[in-house]
Amino acid sequence: MPHLFLNRPRLYDLTKDQAELRSQFRWETINAVFYKLGGIVFIIGSVLFFPALSKYANLGAWTFFGGSLLYLVVTTHDLAEVRRHWRTTQKHTRDMVLEYTAAASYLWGTILFTVGSVFFLSYVDWTITGAWCFVIGSLLFVLGACVNVMQIVKADTMLTLQLMNYTAVTFVAGSILFTVASVPYLWHVDIREYEIRLHAFLAWQYLIGSVLFFAGGVFNYWRIYLFMRRTIREKNAH
Repeated sequence: MPHLFLNRPRLYDLTKDQAELRSQFRWETINAVFYKLGGIVFIIGSVLFFPALSKYANLGAWTFFGGSLLYLVVTTHDLAEVRRHWRTTQKHTRDMVLEYTAAASYLWGTILFTVGSVFFLSYVDWTITGAWCFVIGSLLFVLGACVNVMQIVKADTMLTLQLMNYTAVTFVAGSILFTVASVPYLWHVDIREYEIRLHAFLAWQYLIGSVLFFAGGVFNYWRIYLFMRRTIREKNAH
């Protein structure tokens, strides 16, 4: 799943009123660890959705649930940081509205995936309801990712700009793949052979989408690392 990426200085440590670079980098690292763990868990869950592993379908649903909870930690923290920035700023600009929209979209999309994963369990068997949760959640991811793309207007270095673009591309592409993969679960396929082929195709889309989300998280953390290292070096030089 995608999560918020911004080019403004952020106050990741919500327990403090001012940003201390090393503390901020530590919190960003914790954020990134949760995100990457969620990405790995989602990749595993996507593999378990292949028809050849249908006997592990419940484990796949629980894996998606666990991955969603890890992502939920990240998206909740992102929205909390955006809300704090909103409250401490008198003039609310267009960019602030966009980042609030993106953060809220990611959070609610993650919540829908968390709930929807439970509905796919065989002993719950609310597949259609779960599919709707996945479809709406995926559309919210697409919305958030597209809003994030609109905010990529400038960067300190060319490498930073490239990494932001890589992050945006992977998040948008992954969100679209998740959306496309979720819709067919609303269908009823009578022919077993076609159903197996369809579900295998959908599992590939979830798998590729999960890999793209993981890659986007790597690009985003790389960008943050370069920014923090450059800022700390400049501060020490003075």
